[in-house]
Amino acid sequence: TYQSDLALSVAVGSATQVALFVVPVTVFTGSLLNVPMDLDFEVFQLVLLVMSTMIVSVVLHDGKANWLKGSMLISAYVLVAWAFWYLSDREFRGEDTL
Repeated sequence: TYQSDLALSVAVGSATQVALFVVPVTVFTGSLLNVPMDLDFEVFQLVLLVMSTMIVSVVLHDGKANWLKGSMLISAYVLVAWAFWYLSDREFRGEDTL
């Protein structure tokens, strides 16, 4: 159980570092370079973020891992990547999302 606790704390620590340091630096760098990198997310992107957070929370709740949970996380990752790649900025351009 110690190894799973350590792995979980490393993952949460890395996500926290990205949220608190990398994202603001990216936004400020974008404003310096006149590239629009704001944090104005679309509704669909926010729903994906909340759903992926819920999936990870459910998977990590009991602290045990198996192939089914791993495949569920990989599937969620692929779906989120696909959605951001193909459906990005449609809300801002006025197109229908799905």
